[in-house]
Amino acid sequence: TSSHLAPPQDSKMVKMVRPTASATAVALLVGAIASGYASAFAPPISHHVRASTRPTASASASPAATATQIQMQNLLGGIFGGGGDASEKAVAKPNIPDVVVDPDYNVAIGFAAYGIFLVAIFQASLLGVVLGGLTLLFASFLVVQTNRLRFVFDETSFELKSGLSGELADTGENVVVGGANRWTYASFKNWDFLPSKDFPILVYFKETQTSADKWEEGPGQFDKVGGGQIHFFPAIAKVDQLEEQFRLRGCAKVDE
Repeated sequence: TSSHLAPPQDSKMVKMVRPTASATAVALLVGAIASGYASAFAPPISHHVRASTRPTASASASPAATATQIQMQNLLGGIFGGGGDASEKAVAKPNIPDVVVDPDYNVAIGFAAYGIFLVAIFQASLLGVVLGGLTLLFASFLVVQTNRLRFVFDETSFELKSGLSGELADTGENVVVGGANRWTYASFKNWDFLPSKDFPILVYFKETQTSADKWEEGPGQFDKVGGGQIHFFPAIAKVDQLEEQFRLRGCAKVDE
């Protein structure tokens, strides 16, 4: 029979095979237990994420991490002079365009009407002709000045310019205290309309840009409170626009 024909098996080989089989079984059991523990504590994998997608550094950063980075930047900026809050965006200062105030002929018209009234009330007498004539002459002067002069607001200063030729030009030095007819907004101490905004005849403002030794000259001698040089101009421009620009440019006013 086949059992008689089979070669005799080596007992040593049988003994070596059996321990190897049992060791393999033990190794498989240990591996299974280890993989079970690993899968139990591993983070869940989303099946909706494509295998080819890799999150970027900015996308993977949590809000808490971003806030921490901003705080660190602010702290380092305060220590080393970096300046500014990293979470704040730079806000550009609004650009206010230059403004040329529209002319206003109401004062000239008012003086012309008053001159005619004087002539009429005195029945064309010498007194009426003189008073009425001088008033009408002054009204004519105001018409010319209203047509010629322009009140201009630029980025830094308030200026009186000549616009008779259609182009704005320098008016030269101030006839009372000298210097250019241009004053920075920072130098303003006060401004107003006289006798009132509803019935404006003069534009008044006070500034400290003029040299202090000139403050006692001209109309400045009548206002010694707080120092500065005062100016008066006929209200030959729209006072509502003047008021708007004085306020918009931050010109100081005593009662505010």
